[in-house]
Amino acid sequence: MKKILLFLIALTLGFGVKAQCPLTTAVDFTVTDVHGTEVHLFDILDNGQYVLLDFFFTTCSACIQTIPYMVQSYQSMGCNMHDVFYMEVDTGDDEEACLNWTNNHGVEYPTIAGDSGGTSICNQYGIGYYPTIILIAPDHSIVIQDLWPISNAQSVISALEAQGLEQHDCTAPVTDIMPDFTAPDIDGNEIHLYDILDGGQAALLYFFLTGDEYSQTPMPDVIEAYQLYGCNAHDVFFIEISPNGHDNACQAWVEQFNVKFPTISRDGGGNDIAQAIPVGFYPTIMLVRPDHEIAMRDIYPPTLEQINSAMTGEGYGQFPCAEETLTFSVDTVNIVDNQYEINWITVYNNTAEDALVTSVCDQYEMLAFTLDGNSDFFCYDPIEIVIPQGESVELGFVCNIIAKNTILSDVVTLSSNLPDVSFVVMLEDVWSVDENGASTTLFPNPANERLTLKGERLGTVSVYNALGQKMEEFRMESSELTINTANYPNGVYFIKNDGKTLRFVVNH
Repeated sequence: MKKILLFLIALTLGFGVKAQCPLTTAVDFTVTDVHGTEVHLFDILDNGQYVLLDFFFTTCSACIQTIPYMVQSYQSMGCNMHDVFYMEVDTGDDEEACLNWTNNHGVEYPTIAGDSGGTSICNQYGIGYYPTIILIAPDHSIVIQDLWPISNAQSVISALEAQGLEQHDCTAPVTDIMPDFTAPDIDGNEIHLYDILDGGQAALLYFFLTGDEYSQTPMPDVIEAYQLYGCNAHDVFFIEISPNGHDNACQAWVEQFNVKFPTISRDGGGNDIAQAIPVGFYPTIMLVRPDHEIAMRDIYPPTLEQINSAMTGEGYGQFPCAEETLTFSVDTVNIVDNQYEINWITVYNNTAEDALVTSVCDQYEMLAFTLDGNSDFFCYDPIEIVIPQGESVELGFVCNIIAKNTILSDVVTLSSNLPDVSFVVMLEDVWSVDENGASTTLFPNPANERLTLKGERLGTVSVYNALGQKMEEFRMESSELTINTANYPNGVYFIKNDGKTLRFVVNH
């Protein structure tokens, strides 16, 4: 019945009818699917997967009848993540029509529209009737020239199993090795996957498409999971990767969802990363162990409950995120016992928002502020200052009562809409920062070639960069540690010790 019906359709549309695909060897092509993802046929085959090609057009009645069975068999065969990679190629239809087709029929695998190269591919393969479904082996030979008839999903599954291909659960844990990648995120930070994994963290990779409602829906849960699991500073490091969104589209995405973890766009190599794995559909949430093994090919459905289940199964704990605070940065300061000489320090707002700061002074000093070098005023009563995000304010004081080599704790407290922080001043020695009551001192700040950390019973000390990647770890045997920062790039860093977090700046 199919042959007779499609014979009439083919005559009407002007196609030459053939009993099957006349080729025995695949013809290579590189095209972009309806979601903007680049698909290179020989890359998939050379990676060891078979490719099932479904040639169709959107108004073909037989195509409409068989597509539910194709989708069901795709899910039974592992959702493009195991032995076989599904793809459909349209003839004659534009991208809008093909996108409606994928949405209406739940097609998650790549769809190539006619006007995006599909019609040309159909011609190259000599397709004369629709649907025609062929199977290409990794050696590029066409081992099934027309998979027909298709009366149910098992028809497709049985044909694939006859070629030695096996069924797989789309969400089942696997032990594949994750390929490495090094790519810049949209902020220009270099993300090297194996550096993260070799540092002892797992990686949660969120593959998404900009402009795709299915990719947008899980984002609140992904953001909440990122916060629950320590904001990239503990067991798991979150990265999101888009194969279709360029830098500007991904930047808009980041702003829309307030994404704090790295985002790799198509410009940064997102499509190359997705193709190398390969990723079969979007969104995909992938969990990779520190030993480079893929623990979960796809956490599905993409909900917070499922993410928590995957994390718990791997033994990863939840941790509070390090709070954003103001950063106090200055080289070593000699505090002078002279009430007419002001000692200045710069307060940087390295947080993601403007900081409303209220200064509180005590009997030991008076404060002077200057903002942008224009406004000078003294602090006898509390004063409010707004430090814009990314900018700084200079703060200075004169001590009226000072004894040599004494430590004046909490001489100045800055309360703000951000977490409270306070100064600790050591006369003629160091200006350091005490965040949230920490007793550890850190100097000079900003650092150039070295940084000194002082404190009692420090134990293990870890250094993280602004992305939350662990840079170094030290076991302190004494109350003082010197860290070589000569090779650290300029930027903001964190010292973590015994639940405390100190920030410092490297400025060469």
